[in-house]
Amino acid sequence: MASNFAYINLTGNPRERGRHYGAAASSQIRVSCDLYARLFAAYAALDWEGAKNKALRFAEAIAAYCPDALEEMRGIAEGCGLGYEDILALNCRSELMFALPDGCSTIALLPEHADGKTILAQTWDWLIECRPATVILEIHQEPLPTILTVAEAGMVGGKGINSNGLGVCLNALGVGWGRPGVPLHILYRGILNSKSISNALNSLMAAKRAGSGVFTIGSACGAALSFEYTPDNFDVLLPEKEPLCHTNHYLSPLFTGADTFKAMLPCTFIRYNLLRRQILGHRGQFTLDDVWSILSNHVNFPDSICSHEDPEDAPMSRFCSIYGVAMDLNAKTLWVTNGNPCEGPAYPFFVASAG
Repeated sequence: MASNFAYINLTGNPRERGRHYGAAASSQIRVSCDLYARLFAAYAALDWEGAKNKALRFAEAIAAYCPDALEEMRGIAEGCGLGYEDILALNCRSELMFALPDGCSTIALLPEHADGKTILAQTWDWLIECRPATVILEIHQEPLPTILTVAEAGMVGGKGINSNGLGVCLNALGVGWGRPGVPLHILYRGILNSKSISNALNSLMAAKRAGSGVFTIGSACGAALSFEYTPDNFDVLLPEKEPLCHTNHYLSPLFTGADTFKAMLPCTFIRYNLLRRQILGHRGQFTLDDVWSILSNHVNFPDSICSHEDPEDAPMSRFCSIYGVAMDLNAKTLWVTNGNPCEGPAYPFFVASAG
């Protein structure tokens, strides 16, 4: 067996990278567009034309933050035969649907927990239609770090690692409002464009953030943090004696009173508790096998850490773990499962060293 996800190696200037991406993932990008057209209509009362028009309001902030991302989007559109606004709408998808409750479960292990390694891992819980629209991108963009990322087809950012040993995971959070600004899929790219964890933190602080969420960022140097944010504020959570865990509710007291997401996804509390109990109950150093065991937990099935579709839910709310991902930041290696972590196995991908 092998990974089910297309692997696309991108080189050249931003427009060239985009064209190659668009041509190589044309069918997957159309799957993404079809899915989000239905989701925008169901959750945001937006038809596709309305979504494209609304996405244009984000372009100015994206251009100020990461102009290469817009050029890549234009190239993607040219490569797959769609319009620039179609690709922009995909990259603004989270902020066009502020209240949509997608869930994930994340852990970050420091060298003292994992035999000298810094490890990030998470499930990505979303609609199963996204599996055939998932791609793995290797992005060469000298003099910036090379990036290895797992992304929804058509998007320029996602979970992943870079050649400087930096990695990022994401959990959706919400405070019920947003604004035109830098979408989270572009913030992903800003993080992985960074050469150090402090540079990544600065890129998040400086951005005009459009929405809400939490990025868990780790570095091969042995540091990790969770950056919880809203459009107008942020907090940074740091591990001391214990690994970091996160699900889909705010942990910082700055935001707990404003958290609107937690009521829509009550399993977040169960998953967070189970992550911590498994972490704190573990004896000895963590291995990747231990990580996959944690992400495969089925307590409170089907709304478990390893999430499965619930046939009692409405069709557009049947979330499940699309894949599990784990990153060894010291080895610059990313493992991805084809489906639920419990189904295994995980396939390795390797990022090129910084040149």
